[in-house]
Amino acid sequence: MKNSEQMGDEALRDEVVRQLKESLSRSREMMLNEKLDARTRERWTQLHTNTAQVLNAVLRDQQAKDWEKRLKELEKVGHLPRRISL
Repeated sequence: MKNSEQMGDEALRDEVVRQLKESLSRSREMMLNEKLDARTRERWTQLHTNTAQVLNAVLRDQQAKDWEKRLKELEKVGHLPRRISL
């Protein structure tokens, strides 16, 4: 992948993470709003849970990519063997 493509992917991921965090904040406010009826607050709670799951998946995916990149860098400089066999 080209460096500019990586930067574009990172910028897109950062924007998605920002939007998901904003959505989490808003849904938390709504689910804790005692002025709303219980059913509406329950729907906001479900939305909050779903949003948190998506955010976790995005962050977990990025973490896995970062680990893979770091392992490749370590292999490249000779700090790790290419294959580990048991």
